[in-house]
Amino acid sequence: MDLRITAAVVALLGSTSAFSAVTLTVPEEIKMIAVNDQEVRSGLLRSDQTYKLDAGTNAISVRYTEFFQHNDNSHDILKSGVITVKTPELKDGEAYKLGLINAPKNFDEAKKYKDQPIIGLYDAKNQLLVQQAGAKDAAKPLLGQSILGKSVDLTTNKVVTPTNQPAAVYTQTASTSNVATANVRENASVGQLDQQLIQLWKQASKAERQKFMNWLGEQAN
Repeated sequence: MDLRITAAVVALLGSTSAFSAVTLTVPEEIKMIAVNDQEVRSGLLRSDQTYKLDAGTNAISVRYTEFFQHNDNSHDILKSGVITVKTPELKDGEAYKLGLINAPKNFDEAKKYKDQPIIGLYDAKNQLLVQQAGAKDAAKPLLGQSILGKSVDLTTNKVVTPTNQPAAVYTQTASTSNVATANVRENASVGQLDQQLIQLWKQASKAERQKFMNWLGEQAN
């Protein structure tokens, strides 16, 4: 049983490794919402995730979200509104990553930060390509907002970007026209593997679960 759980996790973690033009890594504090207005699902095991996109320019919609555990065992989950980063031309075969600029160091800082987080896009050399601040009122409830807190146009199922989002700041001359069609191939397979992993975990014995947790800990080292 533990071997089946391990195999499911390996498949889940490797489900984003299909061939594609551009690799984008996203940390767990940034949740992918959509690429080029098309909604994206995130997997169950959300640490750093890798997505495959077409080369060229892309409109990447995300939100800042962070979990805080307090000393009294209570917790808070902070979420920002939707932020859309319009990328410069992404080069075929290159790797990129998103990151928080001026990331909060504690809960009090995070409560303020979520009102207007700043998302940065970096290349493989860790050079900042563009930074995008969120709209200050984007975290407020919007007409047409889903129960999951995503701002969605109910007539088209597309993610809505706040119209008052500040202008992006680009660090180099780059064309941002002709937004490429995203090629996010992981959605269906990630959802299926999530369910498979949950079922295997429920069926596993205590010893099998312990073996699996030991294996998972080794992968993080």
